[in-house]
Amino acid sequence: MKTNDYFFSVPALLLCYLMSTSCSTDVIAGPKERSAPDYLTREEAKATWVYKTVLPAVVTIYTSRRLFQQGQEEQTGGLGSGVLISPKGHVLTAAHVVAGADEILVKTQDGQMHPAEFLFSEASADIALIRFMQLVPGLSHAELGDSDQMTVGQAAYAIGSPYGLENSFSVGIISGFRDFGRFYDGTIKAEFIQTDAAINVGNSGGPLLNSQGQVIGIASRILSVSGGFQGIGFVVPSNTAKALLSFKNRVWMGIEGIYLNEEGIARLLNRDLEGGLLIERVAKGSPADKAGLRGGSVAARMLGRDFLLGGDLVISFGTEAACSSDCLVNAHERFSESNQLPVTFLRGGVVMETTIDLSLSRMDFLEE
Repeated sequence: MKTNDYFFSVPALLLCYLMSTSCSTDVIAGPKERSAPDYLTREEAKATWVYKTVLPAVVTIYTSRRLFQQGQEEQTGGLGSGVLISPKGHVLTAAHVVAGADEILVKTQDGQMHPAEFLFSEASADIALIRFMQLVPGLSHAELGDSDQMTVGQAAYAIGSPYGLENSFSVGIISGFRDFGRFYDGTIKAEFIQTDAAINVGNSGGPLLNSQGQVIGIASRILSVSGGFQGIGFVVPSNTAKALLSFKNRVWMGIEGIYLNEEGIARLLNRDLEGGLLIERVAKGSPADKAGLRGGSVAARMLGRDFLLGGDLVISFGTEAACSSDCLVNAHERFSESNQLPVTFLRGGVVMETTIDLSLSRMDFLEE
């Protein structure tokens, strides 16, 4: 059995479960019971409280994928973290943790394995939602906080399974907020919270918490030379996850793109336009795909950024021109109640129009 390059090996217990083989049922002693000393500082007491409060909602995610190579079937396994966010068994995690998985098992704090199904994923945002296939009563779930109400320097807490070490806890601060100029689904701004709380392989999908024990982010891929912790970790803000999962006040088009201002369009496309959304990827089978919009296919690095060139350049959504990044952010509010969205775009130097049918994309995963 092989493992994905960003995952640790799948435990033997999971192998037995997935492969229906007989396994030893020897009882392993549980962890030693520990009590907090009475001399904890205020900061230590707060960290201990956050850990104990949220831990029951933190899960470990095991995935299995079958591959056929040279006429033989091989099984690969993966490991990641996640957090329960509803009493109905919804688990928020990172998209790359469950990408391509044939089987998903979620291990809760009582040691039980629960088969789960895939519900939603936004790969570019590295956010995914899965759900237990059978309702499990009595499970704790965490509260999603307001990631906009955060500031540099405040405490941040991470729980996950780095290198398979379940329920590991690390403490740091919010180091910054990063905006790379990208947009999820055309109108959701791509932002990241930077933290120095230790995040390693296996932490992916685990929660980043504030001092109130609220989830304010989901651990994403780490930025480092070695692939291990080097003081710079990125998490997807909880408000981004909320926006991506709730289609009550917006619609899903299936677009990933990057905003180009007047200078960028002039240098890349040699056109005189105030601004536009350069489509890099279009989700297969999405409303945008059915409307005929195209993403890019040529990787390039210009203006200090990586691009996928060759895709359509959206000039306007409905009556909202793509005049600035703020116009795009506000655009979904203007057409949130419409099922037919006219789009004007540039392809091969020619201005074209299409209409995106949004009638089948309205759902709210947070209230499912």
